[in-house]
Amino acid sequence: MKHTHEINDEASNKKFKHLKNGVRVRKILTVLLSTVLVLCIVSLVFNRDTGSIILNGSSPSYVNLGFTYHEDGAKADFSGTILRFLHHSADVSVTGDDKVDTKTEGTYTVSYKAKYKNTEASASRKVIVKDILGPVITLKMNCYSYTPYNHAYTEEGYTAIDNKDGDVTASVKSQESNGYVTYTATDSSGNTSTVRRAIIYDDRQAPVITLSGGSDVNVTVGDTWTDSYTATDDSDDDVTSKVTVTGTVDTNTVGDYTLNYSVSDSHDHTATAVRTVHVKEASKNLPSGTADSKAIFLTFDDGPGKGTQRLLDILDQYGVKATFFTTSSFPGYASLIGEEYRRGHAVAVHTYSHDWKTLYSSTDGFWGDFNKQNEVIHAQTGTYSSMLRFAGGSSNTISANYCSGIMSTLAAQANAKGVYYYDWNVSSGDAGETTDTSTVISNVKSQVAANSASGHASIVLQHDYRHSL
Repeated sequence: MKHTHEINDEASNKKFKHLKNGVRVRKILTVLLSTVLVLCIVSLVFNRDTGSIILNGSSPSYVNLGFTYHEDGAKADFSGTILRFLHHSADVSVTGDDKVDTKTEGTYTVSYKAKYKNTEASASRKVIVKDILGPVITLKMNCYSYTPYNHAYTEEGYTAIDNKDGDVTASVKSQESNGYVTYTATDSSGNTSTVRRAIIYDDRQAPVITLSGGSDVNVTVGDTWTDSYTATDDSDDDVTSKVTVTGTVDTNTVGDYTLNYSVSDSHDHTATAVRTVHVKEASKNLPSGTADSKAIFLTFDDGPGKGTQRLLDILDQYGVKATFFTTSSFPGYASLIGEEYRRGHAVAVHTYSHDWKTLYSSTDGFWGDFNKQNEVIHAQTGTYSSMLRFAGGSSNTISANYCSGIMSTLAAQANAKGVYYYDWNVSSGDAGETTDTSTVISNVKSQVAANSASGHASIVLQHDYRHSL
């Protein structure tokens, strides 16, 4: 019994302890809840809102002179002084942004305001308008342009425009180095711009062969003839030494001789040219007295033109008479045909039109052109001419492009008509081979000397229409 009683007391004690612990927990919870409630009430009573405006972008904000100002805007944030975890947003009003004058340098102020309940927030931004960018350099480009190897770049052009100073192209400085051209421009505010152009180096052209005296040369049998030519290339410059010539000329034997010229540059571009040398007997139509190897006959083709008046004065100055093979190519100077005649020079027919197709498509076409020019001569001199110089000479090869063999026919017809045609055995080269006076003089002197040495008179081919003398 005693044992049973002790067991029951122990169980009762444990139950009592549990009840006591439960009461203690409830008291603690009650205190905690009361404390939280009091804190909430105090927070609600004493909490106040505070606000701030956060600017998007930077302040100060810089705007280049003349550019458009873009307002970045702002956002507003409101929170409690005690309950800081509670945030509120509000609309932000902006003022002063429309007063920013981007055409005038200066500092402008943009203001921002926002309100949440009874709390207001404000901020401002400094907007600085100034010239902060350099000129805009624009390079002109030609898609077909290139610079030959080993040569300096040839400027294609550029412009430079500044938003403050306007056109500053004249102040641009350029410098070529290592395959590039660098352009630099600085405005009055000290802003500098730089752009760079890559130079395109290439070789797209073949050399050019120039045949001294032209591609069609007349040589009198027995004369000394020396071949002369030059060759230039856009990249390699003078390549005359690289020219190869095939064919020979026998000046002791009448005939037509063909010389073929070929030259290649260092980039495998090849140029060719062909020259025909006509070795002929002395023309039976040479003027009387040509047996004198010292005789020199000056002839001028294709005029009258802008150089004719001055030429007539020079000839008068030295008491020299010449033969003018005239055309009507320059109507403004046509009246000088009569002046040539009045000053004692021989006036002859070259062509009226100097049109190859008209002259050499048919014999009728040729003589129609001849008669038309002879009428012009008759109208100014009162007489018709019986002298003729064929366009290109009596042995020209161009006529074959229009009518094969026509030159032989025309020469025979000229003899039958009593018309004397005259070629030349000295070419000055002034018809297009050269524009250099010293070269023209050299051509004439060397060929005259060769003729004289071989016992022949010289008939010099020159042109009075292209020189102002």
